[in-house]
Amino acid sequence: MRYGVFLTIQRAIMARKKKWSDSWTKKAKEQGYAARSVFKLEELEKRFAPLRGMKRFVDLGCAPGSWSHYITRHNHKASVVGIDFKEVNSYPGTFYQSRIEDMDPQIVRTDLGGIVDMVLSDMAPNTTGNRLTDHVRQLELADKALDFAVSVLRPGGRFVVKVFDGEDIQDYYMRVKKHFSTVKRLRPKATRNTSVEFFMLGLDFKKNPSSQN
Repeated sequence: MRYGVFLTIQRAIMARKKKWSDSWTKKAKEQGYAARSVFKLEELEKRFAPLRGMKRFVDLGCAPGSWSHYITRHNHKASVVGIDFKEVNSYPGTFYQSRIEDMDPQIVRTDLGGIVDMVLSDMAPNTTGNRLTDHVRQLELADKALDFAVSVLRPGGRFVVKVFDGEDIQDYYMRVKKHFSTVKRLRPKATRNTSVEFFMLGLDFKKNPSSQN
């Protein structure tokens, strides 16, 4: 293939990706959300209704705040604690600018009245373009999210986490399954076609008596 033809094809692909991304971003702005990621949570809710009946939430990697705004907009009784090392403006709850590993779970439980119904994580690493490297880094964050969820959730609680597909994903699935009676998977429509991300949803947390000692 000639180099000029190759460049033309690449530019066409990039233009199509940009148009696709811009359409979701525009839709998010029109609805008053800071990021198109809100539609991923919306689809999870439409498919599995994980937010239904939940009142106390922890949003890990919450910047720029779209998931938390979605939760509080659709549930006026919801209380949300958000954690992110990036600053978030106009957060609809209690916000901590911190890395997850530096947060004391007891502080979060206290903020939510001693009970946490659901933990959500949309955390993602800065991607390198190397799928294996990105997969491993994403699972490191997903493991931190799972550990945090196990430390704060009430029995019967729920967990949503972003992951990147790859060779170790089944092992991670089994780690989630160890703590939740049901685990579901979803690749939302708002996910880029070239992305390997999807979400796991853990339902009915099986409380370990030692997890909150």
